[in-house]
Amino acid sequence: WLKTGGIRFPPVEDIWPGHDARSPQHSTMGNTCCTPGAEDAEANGMASGAGGAAKQQNNSISKTAETRSVPAKAVPAGAAPQPRSPAGGSSAVGGLDFQMVLLDVDQAEQLAYGTAFAAFGSGAESGSVQLDCQPLRDFVAANSACPYEELDVELLRRVGQDGEMKITLAAFIQMLRDNAVAEGKVLERFLGLSTNGETIDSQECRSGLLMFKDELGPDSVGEGRWEQVFDAVMNDAGAVVGMEAWMAYCKKVARIARVVHLTKA
Repeated sequence: WLKTGGIRFPPVEDIWPGHDARSPQHSTMGNTCCTPGAEDAEANGMASGAGGAAKQQNNSISKTAETRSVPAKAVPAGAAPQPRSPAGGSSAVGGLDFQMVLLDVDQAEQLAYGTAFAAFGSGAESGSVQLDCQPLRDFVAANSACPYEELDVELLRRVGQDGEMKITLAAFIQMLRDNAVAEGKVLERFLGLSTNGETIDSQECRSGLLMFKDELGPDSVGEGRWEQVFDAVMNDAGAVVGMEAWMAYCKKVARIARVVHLTKA
């Protein structure tokens, strides 16, 4: 009889006839029957010893973190992306940047002024607005060289042939281009630079454009980029520049500067 914890048990041979408690089979079984083997532990997601406890603790932490994590807020379908800051390399209007404005100022104006026109209110969505539209009038006054007292006359010149007192997007953009500069002042500056009243040399033209930029209001282009503007504008200049070419260069410089100012390109 065996005595364990104050309780007596009969010999194994009496309970299990023919079995030898000293046999290797019994010894092996006694060592393994109460503890899961490696296969059992793997099948039941358990690990043995201190490593198992650590693994179970890590799993618990991981699951807790997964449970408590907050998913990113979903963007509604069709929502417009938020404009990136200048540090991100993109402008707020149509993805314009400075180099795009230099390469194709016509297209840049279509994007920039088209975006502004769309916000003018009633009728803008169909491509035309009334001449007395106040947002339209304020925009032209702020983004062109057209004096406010001459605005009515300038707008009437742009009315279509259908007799409606409206201005279309195309006419609006062309008006801004035509009034990019005050032509009288541009001609005065040319005569001040020219020794014969007809031409100026190419370098004098470039210096004149540098002085002319100060008449365009706040400098949104920046000192470090004006040379790029002059290079783009005067890419077809010869040794001398005539009055007509000077006028065209001044207008293009002003158009570029106004788009850059509006779009923060």
